[in-house]
Amino acid sequence: MARLVSWPIGLRANGREPLSGPRTIGAAQTQSVGGFVQTVAAPFGLWRWRFSFPPIRGQLFRRYRGWVTSLHGGANATRVTWCDWDQLSFVQRGIVTTSDQWKAGVPWSNGLPWQGGEPWGIGNPVVAVSAAADKDATTIALDSAFWGNNLDIGDVLGFMPFHFGWYMVTERIDAGQYRIWPPLDKAISTDDFATLNPVMAARLESEEAATASRSAAFAEGLTVTLIQVKDYDVRDYFAD
Repeated sequence: MARLVSWPIGLRANGREPLSGPRTIGAAQTQSVGGFVQTVAAPFGLWRWRFSFPPIRGQLFRRYRGWVTSLHGGANATRVTWCDWDQLSFVQRGIVTTSDQWKAGVPWSNGLPWQGGEPWGIGNPVVAVSAAADKDATTIALDSAFWGNNLDIGDVLGFMPFHFGWYMVTERIDAGQYRIWPPLDKAISTDDFATLNPVMAARLESEEAATASRSAAFAEGLTVTLIQVKDYDVRDYFAD
């Protein structure tokens, strides 16, 4: 069975390009006598992204090249957590914090850190799903708590627990009701939660889809092209 490996600790992309996304399978066009063109797309597709990385060296580059090797040219998959550089404001997300606290974390209420000296990390709150939706559904409903009513076209979300997939809002239908793309890879229920940091499983598009060039000073110009692995395929063919 293929493996599902973790993204390397400390490795952060500084560029992200959607090469096709989600990739539409089975699209077609028809044209009427009057010249009207109708395009029909299959109700499924795959995200495909190229990630680029800043110059790195030392332990971080060792982790990078080990990760690329472990993906075996697409035979194995990796977890990719969505980090939105254009995400909602703190207020829109329902978070009471400052930019400094978001980056550095906060201590306990008595002002002390954890035993190891580390502060509490601040994360995005999750929102309950307010109505069940079947697999392949393209509309969802969320609770009004935190950011549940504040999404708009272009926002990205996912679901938890145990749900691999990124979904983009393509229409705000009403407060807490949204149209998404691609369709749900897995049914959701009112026991599930929506998250602004969804996790997608993805594999290398090919053996040539990752670079690992290293000069004497740094590894520079690193890129990785990943294509989505659907939630149901992860469960059938991949193991931790």
